[in-house]
Amino acid sequence: MKVILNKDIKGTGKKGEIVEVSDGYARNFLFRQKLASPTTSQNLNENRQAKEAQAYHKQVERESYAAEAKKLTGSTVDIAVKVGENGKLFGAVTNKEVADKLNEMGITIEKKMITLPAIKLVGAYSAKARFAEKIEAEFTVNVKPE
Repeated sequence: MKVILNKDIKGTGKKGEIVEVSDGYARNFLFRQKLASPTTSQNLNENRQAKEAQAYHKQVERESYAAEAKKLTGSTVDIAVKVGENGKLFGAVTNKEVADKLNEMGITIEKKMITLPAIKLVGAYSAKARFAEKIEAEFTVNVKPE
């Protein structure tokens, strides 16, 4: 019997896939637990529309990430921090501080997308932001004393 999976099932398949399972497994377990639905024309049409909508939303998200990466590439982020002797910082500059500064500049980004070297001295540092697969931007973090 062919069924459309409503959730990921280990050993059977992923959500939205159409898989062949035994009749008893489908009727006695998958349908009762609402883990799958029968392959009627209505269910097949709903599944196809859901996949198309998901692909469309993913494409829109990638386009917005590409626009953000284009804005960020080659830009400089200035961060003022408290400094002790010899230009050493009290603490370090973190991804969160850089992400907050970028959000102030109008670039929507999360801290987990940013890769920074260890910044413990005043100066300019190269950083990367990875928005999605194959969508990256390189920018400069310029650390200045307050």
